[in-house]
Amino acid sequence: MRTTIHTIALSTLAIAAALSVNSCNKTNGAEQPGATGDVFTVTVAKIETAPMAATFRATGSLEGIREAVVNSETNGRIVAVNANNGVRVGTGSAIVTVDNELKAIAVQQADAARLAAEAGLEKAKLDATRTTELCKTGAATKSQCEMADLQVKANEAQLKAAESQESLAKRQLSDAVIKAPFGGVVAMRYVNLGELLKSGDKIAALVDDSKMKLKINIGEMDLPSINIGDPVSIIVDALPNKSFDGKITTIADKADAARSYTVEVELDNPNKELKSGMFARAEIKREADRNVPTVPATAVIYNGTRTQAYVVDDKGIAHLKGIKIGVTTPDRAEIVEGLQPNDVVVSFGQSQLKDGVKVRIQN
Repeated sequence: MRTTIHTIALSTLAIAAALSVNSCNKTNGAEQPGATGDVFTVTVAKIETAPMAATFRATGSLEGIREAVVNSETNGRIVAVNANNGVRVGTGSAIVTVDNELKAIAVQQADAARLAAEAGLEKAKLDATRTTELCKTGAATKSQCEMADLQVKANEAQLKAAESQESLAKRQLSDAVIKAPFGGVVAMRYVNLGELLKSGDKIAALVDDSKMKLKINIGEMDLPSINIGDPVSIIVDALPNKSFDGKITTIADKADAARSYTVEVELDNPNKELKSGMFARAEIKREADRNVPTVPATAVIYNGTRTQAYVVDDKGIAHLKGIKIGVTTPDRAEIVEGLQPNDVVVSFGQSQLKDGVKVRIQN
């Protein structure tokens, strides 16, 4: 019985040892990702001369060239809705109409008051003319002539008041139709048929998208290198396969708390495909293209404030070198120092490497 137990124990230990060795082999040997033995498989690239230019990049949201919230200037119940969300309207087009029956009556009353004031003024002028003639013959006193002249002035004032009241009544009647102050698209309507409005209530948000503008912030160190009229290349995330040309139209004279200046870029929108609120990326060239040595952007390793790259020698050994880069784009990086024209750099697979390891180049 003891012999059997001893034999089972030895077998168990042998199996455990074998599993342990196999596990070590998988961790350190050929089954480690990206490596065959001590050789790591990587992708490489040669240094290439390419045209590059220093650029400034910024992001922001598009706005219509003009945007406004239309507010009510009258009171009353909405009796007609003339424009829905997304509808294009022209300058002066009706958005909503408010019940105007009482306002129309007020115009009629004001018109009647004006006519009465005109008649009163006409009578006062005739009376003043007669009194003046009587004064010349001594049939009327000087005081009566002065009173006749004053009555003319009083009636002139009454007529002006009546005319003002009539203009006010007509304006209130006109305000019953709430109109678009400029042509554009109704981005949002805030009211509905039958609602009771009061002066100051929001009616609709209106966007003139005939052109668009993009507001970006420029730091004080970059400000001297840009000017009004400079061209700007714009990419909109919602339309990834297109690029739009814009130009700088305004540069703020005062910085904000972060010492940055607001810059407005204007761009055309002939097909109305650009919408207010879309996220956009702007790129402003600050110099002409220069032909410079470059590597793929993926070859650059950022280690704190240092930039590095792995260089593969003719024996297949990867050496980690410090480099200095200049202008960068999403695809390429300018090499200022640290690499030679014929150097081959690792562009993919650096995360598994250490200085001095052997690599296998993937075709």
